[in-house]
Amino acid sequence: MPKYECPKCSNGKGIINAFSHVLGGVCFKCKGTGFIEQKNKPTISKQYSFSFLWTDPNHCNYQNGDFCKCFIKKARSESAAIKIAEKAMKANGSVDFKVSEVVE
Repeated sequence: MPKYECPKCSNGKGIINAFSHVLGGVCFKCKGTGFIEQKNKPTISKQYSFSFLWTDPNHCNYQNGDFCKCFIKKARSESAAIKIAEKAMKANGSVDFKVSEVVE
C-alpha cells in the first residue's frame, strides 16, 4: 500500500506542537512516523472565511449594507464551504454570503 505524508501533523513531522503536553505531541494518526499507508492520497482541509450580509438595520450584525466577517472554518473544498455558508445563512437570517479561502 502506498505511503503518504500525514495530513494531520503538518507535512509529515510526526509531532503536533499544540499537543506537546500529551505524550510529547506525538501524532496519533501516524503514530509519530510522519507517514500513513492508505489507498488514496489524503485530502487536506483548507481554511475559509465566511462573511454575511444583513439588510435589517435592527439586526445585531447589520453593517450599514456591508458584509460582516463572521467566522473561519475548515472545509475540504470550496463547494463544501459554500454548503456550510448556505446552512449558516438560513439559520441566522442573512440575505447573502461570501466565502474566501484564507491564505496564510
